[in-house]
Amino acid sequence: MTFQRIKLHLLRVYWKIKGVIISNYAFIYKNNEILNPKNLSLGENSILYKELTIYIGKQGSLTIGKNSHIAPYAYLLIDNNAINIGDNVAIGPFCAFFCHSNSVEGGSKLFAENYIDLPIIIGNNVFIGSHTVILPGSIINDNVVIASNSVIKGVVEGNSIYGGSPAKMIKSL
Repeated sequence: MTFQRIKLHLLRVYWKIKGVIISNYAFIYKNNEILNPKNLSLGENSILYKELTIYIGKQGSLTIGKNSHIAPYAYLLIDNNAINIGDNVAIGPFCAFFCHSNSVEGGSKLFAENYIDLPIIIGNNVFIGSHTVILPGSIINDNVVIASNSVIKGVVEGNSIYGGSPAKMIKSL
């Protein structure tokens, strides 16, 4: 067994002790900040690369399917909501996911006193380019490519390519 494989095995053991559900051949690399790791489930052959920040509230959850990965430096603010990521999903570096965010709605109240809390759902066979922002309540259906530097809000139709800020359909696949 190589030194790298031993380190990965020890990291798997560490995260299992912390309560993460880790399927076969799934890995969480070092230097990740995960609040409430017991609310994280990682599917077979899936990977959380280094330097991720994942804030899961006591009632929240993050579920990642098979053969999926989140590249380094992603930020996930889940709070007491849920992010469900399907199978065969590739998430590029520096992406941000917000289930909990400030809202400008609310009449005379300041935006700092108004929040939006909604889950995020990502289907199967999805590629999300680097530096993309996914806002509360977004649903990305199956077989989708999201261009880098996009902002996703709402429902993304399956079998399509989206890009921009705000993201719009570029073409069907």
